[in-house]
Amino acid sequence: MNITINPGAATEDAAQIDSIVSQIQSDMEVLDSAIKRNIPDGIQTSWSDTVKANWESYYSADVPSAMEDMKLSAANLRLAVEQALAYDQEK
Repeated sequence: MNITINPGAATEDAAQIDSIVSQIQSDMEVLDSAIKRNIPDGIQTSWSDTVKANWESYYSADVPSAMEDMKLSAANLRLAVEQALAYDQEK
């Protein structure tokens, strides 16, 4: 079995995942602020209340979970590169 290791590219991919997650988290904070600022003060309807309730559920559970999964993917990619390089160097 042959393994080709491109550590620079894999490490860059992991850094890009970190950057994307950071940007998503920042954008989610902006969205969260907008929802809290506008519902119900600016928009008071039954559907807006449903939107806010659904958002609060997603924002407190699903969004953080997805962000952590993506961060774990980046960490796993870094670890895989480190382990492959160590194997390659018989460490």
